[in-house]
Amino acid sequence: MDWGNMRTGLEALYFLDNALTDPSEEYLRIIDKDENETYLKYIVDNGSGDTLYVIFTEDIVLIKGFSHESSLSQFAKKEFDRSVIQKIYEGVDEKYISLFDDREIDETTFFIWYDGKIHQNKLSDDDGSKWMMGYICETYDDFKEFVTDYYEMDFDENLLEKLYTDGKLDENELSQLIGGES
Repeated sequence: MDWGNMRTGLEALYFLDNALTDPSEEYLRIIDKDENETYLKYIVDNGSGDTLYVIFTEDIVLIKGFSHESSLSQFAKKEFDRSVIQKIYEGVDEKYISLFDDREIDETTFFIWYDGKIHQNKLSDDDGSKWMMGYICETYDDFKEFVTDYYEMDFDENLLEKLYTDGKLDENELSQLIGGES
């Protein structure tokens, strides 16, 4: 996993999604962003019941995912078993767990944290992590493939690569990128 490119790829996706999602159609947004003095948080919601949270703090990166089709989803069980979720979060400092509300914690099928080393309490191969981590574009080629397919658009390669590299474009460049003007 390329932890350095992860943030840039998420920022580029957020920037593009923000430009292409009409404010009257917020429900179509794939990614949202929240930033404060302690963290930078990206939330990917595919609209099908799956979510991915990526939180960058000064000293750690947290990735929390929920795949509604995972065998670890407690919402698909006859009886909600919080001990499964507790095992997923085992070893995570409480100050990081507290960045999520109770509902967000209940909606967990995998949790990864990176503090110089990757940690994960993997309880099942069917935790949804492979599927959900696909939203994190670690390379330009992954980003290009994802946004071209997702938005069903062809983009100017140079501007799209600049967006991926810089995480933003100026107004003129953005207009050219989404308007197709050269």
